[in-house]
Formats: sequence, C-alpha cells, structure tokens
Amino acid sequence: MTMGRFGLSLVLVATATGTAMAAPMGAEDKAVLQQQCAGDFTTFCAGLPPEDGPETQACFQKNMSKLSPGCQNAIQAYKKKG
Repeated sequence: MTMGRFGLSLVLVATATGTAMAAPMGAEDKAVLQQQCAGDFTTFCAGLPPEDGPETQACFQKNMSKLSPGCQNAIQAYKKKG
C-alpha cells in the first residue's frame, strides 16, 4: 500500500500545481495530502491506478469541487507553498 500512497501524493501534487513537473514534496506535505485525500481518491477515481497519469490527474481536476473540504484545504495549502 505504500506505493499506492506515494503514487496518490504524486497525483495530488500534479493536480494541485496544474502541471506534471511538480515541485519536490516534503514528508509532512505528503502525509497531509495522503491523510486528507485518500478517501476522495477512492470515491471519485476508483479503478484508476494511483499513479501520476493523465487519467488520474483529469479525474481529480474534474472532481475538484466535489472533494472533501479537508482535501481541498490540503491542496490549497500545498499550492501556497509552491
């Protein structure tokens, strides 16, 4: 499951920054995004690989307004750091 979580954090960073070339992510940022957004990934993007692929990025982007407040806040906080 560790690889899945790592992949999920890559997806979220790419989604949050709007680009595939995301800034390096610190352990704390990774942990917050994983904690806050794992359920959203399962809910909205089930069946997609938890990797930084175009389909998964598109899924998060498409569902951004439906993501939980915690996930949205974690993504916004990461964007402000970048």
